[in-house]
Amino acid sequence: MLKSTYGQPVEADLSQVVVDEICLVGSRCGPFPPALRMLAGGLVDPAALLDAVYSLEQAEAAFELAARPGILKVLLKP
Repeated sequence: MLKSTYGQPVEADLSQVVVDEICLVGSRCGPFPPALRMLAGGLVDPAALLDAVYSLEQAEAAFELAARPGILKVLLKP
């Protein structure tokens, strides 16, 4: 999955995507009003997307975890 908003053009060699037949899914924010309604109505549990919560003092460990394959989201709290 690709998720980002770039201020400048980005050059990337996508030959491995073709060679390995990797499927890419892009995401850029999406429709906020329906998402907020679903959150407010309890139809979506965002906690299920959160792998861990770390304090700012534990930021290095948080980034190490976030870099592992399969990790969706790591939250840093003050």
